[in-house]
Amino acid sequence: MAALDTHSKIDLIGFNLKMLAKGQQRSLLISAGAMEDKEFLLDACRKMAEVGVGLYATPGTHRFLAENGVESIAARKISSDEEPNIKTLIQDGKVDFVVNILTGDSTYDEASDAASIRSLSVKHGIPLYTDRAVAKETIELVLSDLEKGTYSYSIRSDDRPWDLRQRFLELVRQRGGWSNHHGHFDKAYLISPENLALGFADMEKKWELYRHLKENYTHEDLVERISRALQTVVDQGSQYCRTMVDADSIIGLKPIHAAVEVKERFKDKIRFEIGVQPLEGVLDESSREQYIEACKLADFCGGLPSRDRPQEGKHLDIVMETAKELNKMVEVHVDQENNPFQHETELLCLKTIEHGMQGRVYGIHSISVSAKDESEQDRIVALCKEADVGIVICPSAALSMKQLPMQGPLHNSIGPFVKMKNAGVRTYLGIDNIADLFMPVVDGDMWTEVRMLMEACRHYDLEQIADWASEPPLHILSEQAAKVAAE
Repeated sequence: MAALDTHSKIDLIGFNLKMLAKGQQRSLLISAGAMEDKEFLLDACRKMAEVGVGLYATPGTHRFLAENGVESIAARKISSDEEPNIKTLIQDGKVDFVVNILTGDSTYDEASDAASIRSLSVKHGIPLYTDRAVAKETIELVLSDLEKGTYSYSIRSDDRPWDLRQRFLELVRQRGGWSNHHGHFDKAYLISPENLALGFADMEKKWELYRHLKENYTHEDLVERISRALQTVVDQGSQYCRTMVDADSIIGLKPIHAAVEVKERFKDKIRFEIGVQPLEGVLDESSREQYIEACKLADFCGGLPSRDRPQEGKHLDIVMETAKELNKMVEVHVDQENNPFQHETELLCLKTIEHGMQGRVYGIHSISVSAKDESEQDRIVALCKEADVGIVICPSAALSMKQLPMQGPLHNSIGPFVKMKNAGVRTYLGIDNIADLFMPVVDGDMWTEVRMLMEACRHYDLEQIADWASEPPLHILSEQAAKVAAE
């Protein structure tokens, strides 16, 4: 069946629910077009009448139905002063489903009538079909759903249709498992009741506090915590996971060495990739040296342009030049603050194009894009598409951002997922932090992250969300395609 947009799906489900109602008349308005269209739709109309749906039909269709033993009420054209006519039937809520197939009749302004019918149907939330095949298929689906009780409710239903979590997990399993595109596993499990109050600090303060924590890291400790976080992801049936680890003048290369060891241990369980987080920036020479050395061992060169304010552009130049020299992918934290005056997503896209890195760069968060007005959001989303920058959304982390005393459109603190999806921007799921100073109560459960996204964005298309939550990065899809082609 042809794909329906969201509003059409809502209207059709509404009609299905009306079909279940006891003691309520349901009505279909049909203008069946040319004779061959009338013949094509005759059986569908007869079946609707048999289940108690009242039929309103335009004069030609009314005569045809009567000649074939199907009862209907004549409905006049919109321009008619006689009652009932199409306009008043729709306006007065007397029809629940409209089929309007054009005849090609040139004796009156059929196009204007069709436009008016469409406008009235949309305004009043009534399903409208203008293609005979789609109309017939939809009617047959409605009748099938009625017979099967698809939309009826039974408390004793064995398949628990209300258990959307289990249905969603099965959709993810069918797609090969979860894909987690962002984490900070070197920081995981550092929270405790004793230091929980640090969770109230703002992001920049936490960056500072981590300097003291990192000084006490050991190789064994890092391996244990990274392994524990990765095992949490594996236990959920995941096919892919990526984490960032710090590399700077304070911690040196300890985290990357530990992460590489964990990667080797888990190589038969999951595709695990590592990015480098420049938490001390890349403009400081000593930290940049450690960063570059770590990137040589990693899969991704990470970025944190806000750490090198006001020289975010120079920060990205260094990150991308390093990635090109080492033939690595790039992932960059952008627009984390839910701040309408941040412009890091746009800057990342422009730098991606400038450095010829299209298809190799991922932005993490892009929350602040949602704090801008609609036209700015649309412009930046279009730029993401042009630069072929993938955007990773970490729902719990996004929603945890502090509210700022700034003006902007009312919105939830999360990147504009639906806008990006509709524009064809690649989007991905990230867990982000697990049980650390940044996210004290996040436990790495990916269903929780998915649910947070669906609620925050009011987007409940389970198939689409399952695609998002299981999608591997672009380079792995390319590897898989090449492997299939070679077989």
